[in-house]
Amino acid sequence: MSNAWQRDFLRDWAVDLAIATVCAIFLGLIGPFGSYLNGPAWQRVAFQLACFWSGILLYGSLIRVVLRFQLRPWMTWTAIVLGVAILTVPFQIWTAWIGVSIWPFLRRLGPLDWYVQGLITALPVVLGFTLLLQARRHKRHQAKEADDAPPTAFGLLGAPPVAVLCLQMEDHYVRVHHIAGHSRLVLATLNQAMTALGTADGLQVHRSWWVARKAVVRVVTEGRNLRLQLVNGITAPVSRSAVAMVREAGWLATETAPDKRGVEPARAGPIGDT
Repeated sequence: MSNAWQRDFLRDWAVDLAIATVCAIFLGLIGPFGSYLNGPAWQRVAFQLACFWSGILLYGSLIRVVLRFQLRPWMTWTAIVLGVAILTVPFQIWTAWIGVSIWPFLRRLGPLDWYVQGLITALPVVLGFTLLLQARRHKRHQAKEADDAPPTAFGLLGAPPVAVLCLQMEDHYVRVHHIAGHSRLVLATLNQAMTALGTADGLQVHRSWWVARKAVVRVVTEGRNLRLQLVNGITAPVSRSAVAMVREAGWLATETAPDKRGVEPARAGPIGDT
């Protein structure tokens, strides 16, 4: 049992019990079926709370079992209605015992009276809770699909892939450098950000860097180290494990060494620029 499943399970039941409590207090105060004549409001509310709390556990379990089978809609509703009709029999034995314990004069009511009143009360409540649980499951399923779906460039990166020059990891964030000259810090991993780029032409040149081909002005060699000079003035490091990949991609065609007098050579045009 995962922590998420257990958390959702407990939260769902807590919400259902809270709704049942509100319904019980409401019915206890208005006194349906002439029950307002049975006694004071606190007795009616206590009776309804006992009925609703036990009923939500009984009928709530029925709803969850039926929905778990993922039947066709008409089969789901048929199973719910039949289940309510059957479970109301033992449930009304319980509620009749509670009612007679509080108001002895209710012994005059026969089993059919208890059953009909219980069915009239239980059926709409159970149908309403069924709709609630279906909506809850649908919303949770949509949220899971959204989490599992790959992120989109517009949603995560704030720009289409063609407008992204490079990605730079900063702790638990990714800084997205746009072609317009500004950058955006997003909460994501580098892999998530690269997934959002789709088939954009570029390489992960370092564990913390992804660079678009069109962003590279030249490759600067410093001893055994390589750096990529980008069109926006940023310098991206190239890890040694990525050198072969960068060379195979043809990015080293503009490889230069720093001028020993401290003057950098003139820039070449961006690689792959069209």
